[in-house]
Order: sequence, then structure tokens, then C-alpha cells
Amino acid sequence: MQIKLKKCRECSTEFKPFKTTDKYCSFECANLNKKVSPPKKKKKRIKPVANKRLEQLAIYRPLRDKYLSDNPVCEVHDCNNETTNLHHKNGRAGKMLYNVDYFMACCHLCHPKRIHENPEWARENGYLI
Repeated sequence: MQIKLKKCRECSTEFKPFKTTDKYCSFECANLNKKVSPPKKKKKRIKPVANKRLEQLAIYRPLRDKYLSDNPVCEVHDCNNETTNLHHKNGRAGKMLYNVDYFMACCHLCHPKRIHENPEWARENGYLI
């Protein structure tokens, strides 16, 4: 069986390939080719907020800010702390995001601790629907 000689891609000399995928006659020729490789393209950053979400937030934020300014005290029973969070009694999915009837002003303690960690208590008192 006769072995075919290949031409080096860098210096065009003929060589006996060790593997069928060899393209260069030596390591020097292979390394020369690596230095000439084209520059890599910069990766684009992913947007932190999608365009559709920006449109939703443009409607939601003024509603939220007005509700929180109109209700400066936490609406949970037996709590008189300053309002810091807006709780959505029926979730935020779809059109419920804009429904002011389901908004509830809460302090930073009542919202995550009392309402979301005790859902049965919150449902009994009307904080979750």
C-alpha cells in the first residue's frame, strides 16, 4: 500500500501525514498559522429587560408608585410600619399586574415573612386570593 504525500498548508512542502487530518508538515508551520487566525467577534450582551417587559413596566410603575404614596402605612392588621413593598393579592400574571383592586401596601417584614411564609393565615385574612 502506497502512502500519499500531502502538501503543507503553510510552506507547501510535501510531507508524510501521521494522521489523515494532518495539514502541516511541522509544529512550527502549524503555530505560524495560529498567529494569523482572524480576530474573534465580541459577544453581544443580553438585554437586562426585554422590550415587552419595558412596555409593561411603563404602565405598572406609575400605578404602583401612586398606590404606595396613597397608602403610606402597612395594610396588614396590627402593623403600623411604613410601607415599602407592594403585594399583589391575586398574583402578577397577565392583566392582574395592573389591577389596583388586588394591590396591598405592606412593610418589609409583613410581606415576605407573614404573608408568603404563612399562606393559610394570609388566605383567612384576605391577603391572598
